[in-house]
Amino acid sequence: MQLDQINLNLRDRYPWEAMDLGIKLMRTMWPSLLVPWLLIMLPVLACILFLQLNGYILTGLLLLWLCKPIYDSLVLHILSRGIFSDYPGPVRIIKGWRQWLPTGIYSTIFIWRLSLARSFNMPVHQLEGLKGNARKQRLRILHKKYASHANGLTIICLHFEFLINLTLYGLLFILIPKEYAASFMDIFTPADSDISGIILNTVFYWLAIFILEPFYVASGFTLYLNRRTQLEAWDIELAFRKMAQRLEHSKQHDINYPDAENIA
Repeated sequence: MQLDQINLNLRDRYPWEAMDLGIKLMRTMWPSLLVPWLLIMLPVLACILFLQLNGYILTGLLLLWLCKPIYDSLVLHILSRGIFSDYPGPVRIIKGWRQWLPTGIYSTIFIWRLSLARSFNMPVHQLEGLKGNARKQRLRILHKKYASHANGLTIICLHFEFLINLTLYGLLFILIPKEYAASFMDIFTPADSDISGIILNTVFYWLAIFILEPFYVASGFTLYLNRRTQLEAWDIELAFRKMAQRLEHSKQHDINYPDAENIA
């Protein structure tokens, strides 16, 4: 890792401050992430709606929830390059699918999917490439101090996900005529035979994931970077590198004036 090229201010932060840095990072990275994010999320939505229109209602919702690590691995791939001012376009991302897609698939299939610290754990496998015992040992070290914060991040984001859904339902209830929904619960819990209500529920859940999931991944990633900074003293290493660069720069611009007695 070329730390001197990173565009984040690496220093030892409190865990919640480190996660807040992820929110700021995501706000900066949204323009670079939006198109690739849509390219992976829109086909997923189309596939799920197709399943539900053919009667596989719960299967579609389960698929949307189960594949979250695949979406997350794409976001992490973009963020891990964006912090070095390398913003891969959609073509590069698709061509480099081997760098991010396997991690998402493994996380979906295996027990990793149920981990509350998923966004904090993913960089170990995807970015460091650690597997087996090496991965377990690395996670054991990382979790010694930050496990509760990583778990808390997931729980908080789950609550925000629910609030986004609730807000969308509330907005819809305000906008539609009352003859279509006499009470809020009429749109919140549609009848099983009402396929339009089921599709609406799916679209709202998809929107909540689309809005929130990148921030969840970014916060877990910056929490991971902060823990690595603590363990490996990245901030001190960067300070020494900058000091060495300043010394080298001053040497290159040093002017050795000749003694006056040697001037002809």
